[in-house]
Amino acid sequence: MALTRFAASAAPEVRALAGQGAVALWPVGSTEQHGSHLVTGFDLASATAVCERAAVAASAQVVLLPGLAFGASDHWLELGATLSLRPATLLAVVLDVIRSAERSGFERLVAVNGHAGNIGVLTAALGDTTSSAIQVEVVSYWTLVDARRMADACLSDAGGVGHAGEVETSIALALEAGLAVNERLPAPPGRALVPGEPGGPPAGGIVRSPRPLLESPSGVYGDPSQARPELGELVLAEASSALARHLDRPGG
Repeated sequence: MALTRFAASAAPEVRALAGQGAVALWPVGSTEQHGSHLVTGFDLASATAVCERAAVAASAQVVLLPGLAFGASDHWLELGATLSLRPATLLAVVLDVIRSAERSGFERLVAVNGHAGNIGVLTAALGDTTSSAIQVEVVSYWTLVDARRMADACLSDAGGVGHAGEVETSIALALEAGLAVNERLPAPPGRALVPGEPGGPPAGGIVRSPRPLLESPSGVYGDPSQARPELGELVLAEASSALARHLDRPGG
């Protein structure tokens, strides 16, 4: 179906779509340092791109909400070039947007996350919406890609998303939207991705926060020197296709 943007629609159209059962699709990102070679708005740009592709591919009616440009990024503040909300603030914002979408008549909202630091807050928000009339679902877009396929496609980062590493830099190159500072590519590697550690492939279910000043003062987790647009397109295509299929399933 054609993509409908909430912010580019007038109130009668939004109300009508909500009343017809349209899904509210909400990209959630951050504004934070991404090394020297990716723009600070990368996380929202990538999540929005997945949402846009999925909305067009889906058969369901979808209304794209304005993306949230600020996330829980306190761990990057020491490196500068970061605008962060404290987790409690972000939780309040997320719950207020959900409440507003419900009051606007939407019965289902899917939040598509582009920043790992938001995962805990978005998951916590689900606990506050169990008695709401609106059904809320949360997904980080990279988890929609088969982990084995991602690992096989990576040359250096073993399928870990990292931070401004091989995967994210590849997405920036695939989107060709000024997300990468091309004269700074290929960018040097940052902290190597380790299974179970920040940005690395999942392992054992243990989660800990990054410590960039100690681990990687460049702000990079992973190896962006191996980035290529083909890898980025694979991630975007598989994530958006999986999201479109999910949007078409009644009730999620």
